[in-house]
Amino acid sequence: MRIAVFAARKKHRSYARKLKSVLEQKPDVSVSILWYKNLWQEAGWLSVSPPQKCSVLRQIVLDQVRTKQNSPEWLDKSSGLLFFFYRLLKTAEASISYRVYFHALKSRRITALLIWNGLKFRQRICVEAAKALNIPCYFIERGAFPGTTTLDPKGINYLNSVPRDPAFFRSHQAALPAPFIDYSSPRPPCLPASYVFIPFQVNTDSQIVLFSPWIQNMKVLVQTLMDIYSAAGSSMPDIVLKTHPSCDQKYSAVEALLTNHPKIHFAHNLSTQDLIFHADAVATINSSVGLEALLMQKKVIVMGQAFYDIPGITLSAQDKAGLKDALEHVGTWKADSVLRESFLAHVASDHIVNGRWQDASEEHLIEMSERLLALMSDGSEAKC
Repeated sequence: MRIAVFAARKKHRSYARKLKSVLEQKPDVSVSILWYKNLWQEAGWLSVSPPQKCSVLRQIVLDQVRTKQNSPEWLDKSSGLLFFFYRLLKTAEASISYRVYFHALKSRRITALLIWNGLKFRQRICVEAAKALNIPCYFIERGAFPGTTTLDPKGINYLNSVPRDPAFFRSHQAALPAPFIDYSSPRPPCLPASYVFIPFQVNTDSQIVLFSPWIQNMKVLVQTLMDIYSAAGSSMPDIVLKTHPSCDQKYSAVEALLTNHPKIHFAHNLSTQDLIFHADAVATINSSVGLEALLMQKKVIVMGQAFYDIPGITLSAQDKAGLKDALEHVGTWKADSVLRESFLAHVASDHIVNGRWQDASEEHLIEMSERLLALMSDGSEAKC
């Protein structure tokens, strides 16, 4: 069994080295770490033909352009010529990268690929090269629950292998009990008496670029909420917004627009956990905050594509009219608590590894290697 671990960041490479030392203790297992910066130095890629399915690479390039357009320095600008040349550059890079990764996988006779995320530019290209060679892929990412790591044979986030049919969770008995977050805090006096918490997400994240069909960025989200208020008036609940801690986008103009707004407010100085705990409901595009809210047994409205958007567990709002309706009726809607617990128990049992990969304890590395080898022996593979 020849496993390749594709690393596009130094911390990924560091983790790969630690995991390699554990995996190679197993008989007949060898691990190659593919550090993306070095692979182009192997001249063999020059003899590799461009991919036959160019449409896939074109889509990867287009998604990268959309990511760039959503970045802080370009979100409020329109420069067709700039993005034309950026697209040309990324098209050339995608073609070369595909050939480089194809050669790296083929020359090492790789039988399985382990990769972070799988949705970013380089990683998506590497996955396409693996698919052309019929190499199964396994995806690592920050875990669905705090203090965990995702390992999935289909992908991450909306692409993962978690079932979406409520009937599955009604009949399924998970190996572990449903997890929950036991959290409590005094109510900050600045919060409305009742409200729906909506966390901002990072505009350039794949969750927005790939899995948010009708809300292209957070400014569109705010404008949507203002439009709903104009139509719904007092029947719209209070909304509390919080910017994402990892986003460097400036929202001063948006905040100025909402100063003294009767229904829409920002809360910068409160923790996300406090805002979830005291909320009547949480509305999110597809953030992990939605999962945290489920772990706190809160009502959740989903505005984008999320693997936890399952009838009976969440309210789905896939357009402006749907969001207006969900906000107006979330107070009387009730989630199916049995279904929710079965879903959470299944995710905990079958889709995560305990411990953060960033910390990489010995226990985590052993569990990760055992889970990975078990998936490989089952024949589970990526269907990206």
